[in-house]
Amino acid sequence: MVETQEQPVQTATPVISVVDLVKRFDSKTVLDGVTLDVFPGETMVIMGGSGCGKSTLLRHMIGSMQPDEGSVRLFGEDLVVLSEDQLDAVRKRFGILFQSGALFNSMTVGENVALPLNEHTDLDEATIDIMVRIKLE
Repeated sequence: MVETQEQPVQTATPVISVVDLVKRFDSKTVLDGVTLDVFPGETMVIMGGSGCGKSTLLRHMIGSMQPDEGSVRLFGEDLVVLSEDQLDAVRKRFGILFQSGALFNSMTVGENVALPLNEHTDLDEATIDIMVRIKLE
């Protein structure tokens, strides 16, 4: 006897939607028709061997690479057609840290947390200081 468990119906709009994504480097096809959706609150793992396309897929999902075919939508925005200014506005809504990313050794944890807030927002120093303290306590 085979038992199946019904999956809940996804009613929310995906945060990330990748449809028929294809990426080639010369004659090598790295991504071949990748389709996936990531919904609010969902956790997803992308696993695979070295060189199989994990980082290439992630770079497409943040708009730093253009697909040869297919589409990538982030927060409902089609990344392929956005201008650089529009893409920057979308990118301010999320953060990403690749495996090689690390904290700056010469800075405290609080300074590391405050750095992107200082660089990429118009928040005043006192507000950033409060945000850093709240998150670190």
